[in-house]
Amino acid sequence: MRSQMKQLLAWFTLILSLGLMAGCSNTDEGISGDSSATLSSTGSEKSATESSSADISSESSSSEPSAAEKAGYGAVGALADSEMTIEDMLVYAIQDEHLAHGEYALVLEKFGDQNPFNNIVLSEEQHIAELTAIFEKYGFAIPADESAEHVFVPTTVKEGLENCADGEVDNIAMYNKFLELEIPEDVRMVFTSLRNASEGHLKSFQQNLEKY
Repeated sequence: MRSQMKQLLAWFTLILSLGLMAGCSNTDEGISGDSSATLSSTGSEKSATESSSADISSESSSSEPSAAEKAGYGAVGALADSEMTIEDMLVYAIQDEHLAHGEYALVLEKFGDQNPFNNIVLSEEQHIAELTAIFEKYGFAIPADESAEHVFVPTTVKEGLENCADGEVDNIAMYNKFLELEIPEDVRMVFTSLRNASEGHLKSFQQNLEKY
């Protein structure tokens, strides 16, 4: 009897031990499963965040500059523009004449009465008046003078002469480009007149540069 009791007790202990081991195993698996799910969820959130940041970065880096940022001013803008209307040409032209007038006036203000700036600055006023008349004839809005934002500030008279000579070269090239296109005859006459005047201005600047 005692032997049977010992045997039953041994079996009971064995069964209890096995039950406890199974319970521990299930608990570990539950913890492990929850942990994996949490890590997986965190990884997904991180991946989504990184993907969103990448999309924003991609949009930022590939965004095209605005029309205002791409627009050139005066002759520089005209020479870079491959598709121009009559109004575009007139805007570029008056911008460049404003710019020339502003730069010539600046040299006179900084260095006093200087040839040929003192004479040419008056010519630029006439050029602006001629273009203004064409704007009005065709009913185009006359752009404000924004040349102050683009003028070159020379440190010497020679530097001013060099810069203005370069400006006249661009100005002449701009008008030559306009004259190769189909444009109204009255506009053609004004552009031709202004181109010819700029050729005379360029010679004056070059002659004065020979003194240095």
